[in-house]
Amino acid sequence: MGGNTVKRIWTTVLSLTLVVSLLAGCGGQKSAEPAPQTPAPAASENPSPAPSDPEPAAQPKGDTTGVTDTTVRVGGFAAQSGAVAPIGISVREGFEAYIRHVNDNGGVHGRKIEIVNVIDEQFDAAKGLAASKQLVESDKVFALAPVLGTPGVLASMDYWVETGVPVVYPMTGVEQTAHPPKKNVFAVQPNNPDEAAVLAQYVVKELGKTRLAVFWQNSDMGKQGLKGIQDHAQKLGAQVVYDAPHEAGSVDFSTPVLNAQAKGAEAVILYTTLGETIAALKSMYELGYDAVPITSYVNADPENVPKLAGEAAVGLIAGGWVPVADPNDPDIQKFWEIVGTYFKDADGNPKVPNAYHTAGFIAGELLVKGLEDAGRDLTREGFIQALENLKDFNGIMAKGISYGPNERAGVLNFYLNKVIKDENGNIVMVPINKEPYRLER
Repeated sequence: MGGNTVKRIWTTVLSLTLVVSLLAGCGGQKSAEPAPQTPAPAASENPSPAPSDPEPAAQPKGDTTGVTDTTVRVGGFAAQSGAVAPIGISVREGFEAYIRHVNDNGGVHGRKIEIVNVIDEQFDAAKGLAASKQLVESDKVFALAPVLGTPGVLASMDYWVETGVPVVYPMTGVEQTAHPPKKNVFAVQPNNPDEAAVLAQYVVKELGKTRLAVFWQNSDMGKQGLKGIQDHAQKLGAQVVYDAPHEAGSVDFSTPVLNAQAKGAEAVILYTTLGETIAALKSMYELGYDAVPITSYVNADPENVPKLAGEAAVGLIAGGWVPVADPNDPDIQKFWEIVGTYFKDADGNPKVPNAYHTAGFIAGELLVKGLEDAGRDLTREGFIQALENLKDFNGIMAKGISYGPNERAGVLNFYLNKVIKDENGNIVMVPINKEPYRLER
């Protein structure tokens, strides 16, 4: 394997990039291959009468929907065609890869995990809710995983709470996944207000910038990010001197850039998706605006940001919630090996995993950890309790996941990365901090 390939492989897992504010797209459907089920024995036509009424076999107390002696049924939704399909397909593949790996190594407590469906909800709120209802009411799944995208997550939240179905890693940054906490919903990635507060804290306390501008997408992601920045900046003695909303897919940021420059903003916080971020960076570069750009984990993309923005990306700071991967780390090597075992590229070679594979993989790890800790007598209640008791769970790719009776955020650690021009003239994204940067409350 060549050096460039290795570099590409490991940079894809930087900072769990774009997972998952997801603010454009649609999808098609591809179901996961279910694990084979052992058929129930046929009833005898002339059964011998029992000498006496035997004691019924002990059954776990609680909801055992989706659980048999040999299988646990799970399913979720993620766009599988259209603009968001590359994300949704990768999420599904990462999840499937880990589950197939676990199944091929004996399953969990003697059970195989059956992925009954990963429904294409086309990044649509109504279709996301319909997918949740199909999985719970028709497919009778034990738990929902993976579930990808803000519209479907928000549309389904009340239904999830009403039914009590365990939901493992809803992939969106909206605060509703964790605040207020829902008993059966287990978020992983940081929510927008918490991350926004971290970005504001870093800009003010570490960089000494007190006059801030915010370019924010007119969406839940952007609105929550703006509020988090405003609230925390004020506590730190800084202020947002200018903010500019934009619609998803915007490509012209010249007016916001000129206005922020005129207001004397020393840093520009970008609550934008990838294309918008590239456009904003290029406008700042072309107009000679030298304020520090900083953005959320939605844009902590080590491959596409330098490639698409070029020189304009230099100086960008991007927050992430997992650290830069070390190519010599045995966990990273294992992750790549597992994904490559089950999925191949167009040439038949092991598929190179990306950040979205990482997210799906982590959803699989968290699901399996809950099943393991819940024990053989599996119920939804026991599974939820097992995850609620999780403290600093570290799997292959899952790092530092914790919950509690009133805590469903999952991860509150942040890492900062910066785009630089290296000694060879290459524009690359590198880590700023090796240890997590923590929000001071």
